[in-house]
Amino acid sequence: MDAALEGSAVGEATLARWEIAVQDYALAYQSLPPQDLLADLLADFGEVRRLLEGQQPIRHRRRLCRVAGELAVLAGIFASALAEHREARAFFHTARLAAAEAGDLHLEGTAVVRSAIVSLYYGTPASALTEAARGLHLLGTAVTPAAVRALLVEARALARLGRGAEAIPRLRAAEDMFGRLTLEERQAIAFGYTERQFHFHLGNAWTHLRRPDEAWTVQKRALGAYAPSEYLDPTLIRLDRATCLARSGEPEEAYRIAGEALRDLPDAHRTGMVVQYAQDFRVTAGHPELPAGREFVELLR
Repeated sequence: MDAALEGSAVGEATLARWEIAVQDYALAYQSLPPQDLLADLLADFGEVRRLLEGQQPIRHRRRLCRVAGELAVLAGIFASALAEHREARAFFHTARLAAAEAGDLHLEGTAVVRSAIVSLYYGTPASALTEAARGLHLLGTAVTPAAVRALLVEARALARLGRGAEAIPRLRAAEDMFGRLTLEERQAIAFGYTERQFHFHLGNAWTHLRRPDEAWTVQKRALGAYAPSEYLDPTLIRLDRATCLARSGEPEEAYRIAGEALRDLPDAHRTGMVVQYAQDFRVTAGHPELPAGREFVELLR
């Protein structure tokens, strides 16, 4: 019985190695092309799967399941950046299964909230709103980074649905909860919520609420916090800024900023999410007859 309970092919050092690997992938996300990260991550994901197929003590299995769930969340994030939204949702479903096996409700809720973000970008605001509410239900009343994200997804979805009166209380609740996160939670990129990410998403909500002054205030704070080697979020923030300008009656300047944002990106970082974001901006900006509008359409093409 002792041998059955204690027997394991995985030692503490191996478990620690995989837990560190998750953090390494999260840290690399803003700087390295998502297609490269996803290829490496999937190779590691297969190794963790093989470890889970062996006999493990319960405490080791739970840690491995948590690692598998976190890797699946990251795979979903990388797939989403590549506009592979169906694959992203499938990975978030796998993450939920692994989180449930690990008994980690926060990770399960995180997977649901991340899936809601995919719906926000590639699906409909209504479906994003439903998923975000489901994520909040899983997370309960705890003050967590995932709960802050869920509140902001709700606010962003409501803003896109033209329900600003309902969105504002969510924004205020998100600001209040973000202020109560620990320093560690505000420094973790993938499973926490950094201040720059928070201000990016807050600015996106104000953008769709057609409040350009509030949007620009937090967009400037967010942009100032990213390093020159970080590409994805700063590009999306600049496209949000261009959207604000277009809605304020400055389409020429909007197209100029949006065009610069795309040209400044290395080829490997012009991913599906960036293109989707830029297409959404083009629809909002209108004025296809302008030389700047025609130039931007050609750039997208």
